Amino acid sequence: MSDDARLTQSAAILSIIVAAILILAKGVAWVDTDSASILASFADSSFDIVVSLINFFAIRFAFSPADKEHPFGHGKAESLAALMQSAFIAGSAFVLLLHASERLIHPKPIESWQLATWVMVVSLILTIVLVMYQRWVYKKTGSLAVKADSAHYFSDILATIAVIAALLGGQWGIVWLDPLVAIVIVFALLKSAFDIGKEALNMLMDHALEPEVAEMIKKLVASNPDILDCHDIKTRQSGNIQFIQIHLDFSANVSLYHAHTQGEWLVGEIVKQFPRADVLIHHDPIEHKEMNTHHRVNNT
Repeated sequence: MSDDARLTQSAAILSIIVAAILILAKGVAWVDTDSASILASFADSSFDIVVSLINFFAIRFAFSPADKEHPFGHGKAESLAALMQSAFIAGSAFVLLLHASERLIHPKPIESWQLATWVMVVSLILTIVLVMYQRWVYKKTGSLAVKADSAHYFSDILATIAVIAALLGGQWGIVWLDPLVAIVIVFALLKSAFDIGKEALNMLMDHALEPEVAEMIKKLVASNPDILDCHDIKTRQSGNIQFIQIHLDFSANVSLYHAHTQGEWLVGEIVKQFPRADVLIHHDPIEHKEMNTHHRVNNT
């Protein structure tokens, strides 16, 4: 198993453990207080453990090596898991919105707020530690599944802070603050679901990498006098692997060996920026007449 696979799976396992702890703690706090905001947070953690389990198995599949049926690997399994996560969160958020709206119309005072407050403080600390680890893993591996999980847990941090404020507000007689915070959590969940779903769909639809990638490649080509030009730059991402395809123009008088050497140089420079990139170079010979046209175009 590669280092990237081990790190990514460790992040998935840690998120499952944290979600399980939070479910137990928030469940006790909700039974003790009957708070709408804690119910929303408890439901969110329940969704988290389901999503984290989906991510865990998707990550295991995504890092399995390429085979005859899947020559480009299984990286898109991460995108499918992220898309499922997005749909699951969005659907659950709408159910929570109905409950919170009803509680906003018929507010209810919060009882036994001390235990619930301590539970939410501990939840906040655990979630912060998890998000910090997930972000570190994402920087190391580029895993979309880990990034999606981290984005969702980051919204949990903000939601937990809001729940603590709602619990304290309830002691000051602001009974409407509890359901209002629950509604805010719902909209944070919907925003998280939208962002995750958008990125997952982009990857599934082979959306090109950022324009800066093509610009970087063009600058590298321009810095090499042995390469006349480049064209038909195509990029996409699957899992944590960037697929980059480039056509390079060489003088027809240049040997294939020399053209290949310059292509390998370019691959090496690209891999410095994207260590997991899979780069395909196509070498195009340019006749003398075409070279003159090429230079005239570049000079205009």
